[in-house]
Amino acid sequence: MVPRHPQTLPTQVTTVARFSPVLGIALLFLASGCGGPAKPDYPTATLEGVVSIDGEVVQSGSLQFSPGKDVKGNVTQAQIVDGKFIAKDVPVGQVRVTFAITKQTGKMITEYSTPYPEVVSLVPAHYKDGIEYTAADDHNVRFELTSKPKPKK
Repeated sequence: MVPRHPQTLPTQVTTVARFSPVLGIALLFLASGCGGPAKPDYPTATLEGVVSIDGEVVQSGSLQFSPGKDVKGNVTQAQIVDGKFIAKDVPVGQVRVTFAITKQTGKMITEYSTPYPEVVSLVPAHYKDGIEYTAADDHNVRFELTSKPKPKK
């Protein structure tokens, strides 16, 4: 056993006690990830608006914005809530917009002995692959879908 000098212990305790709050704050910052989410390193726009089918505003669903082959960026998704959507960080340039809009039919379907509500897509078939859209600056957008395909020019 090594004898300790009586003044060594109090000095060590005082030093640790003095630095404990600093150490605690430093660990808190490391654990929380200072600064929040990083901004994308490519140009983006915030798009707000509505989606309608045959003039009727869609109350719920989602949209997905996928960058074109010459556009730098990530896929962005937005929920349609109470007829409106807000899509943040949409890559600027040519994007493909796809729609997920469904409703329950009121019928129940049983599959593998499990009943669940039948759901059908409301997106007209000619929009199943989405539409091309050029995202530029932040602005309001109205995506007006129709049940019948528009005549080709």
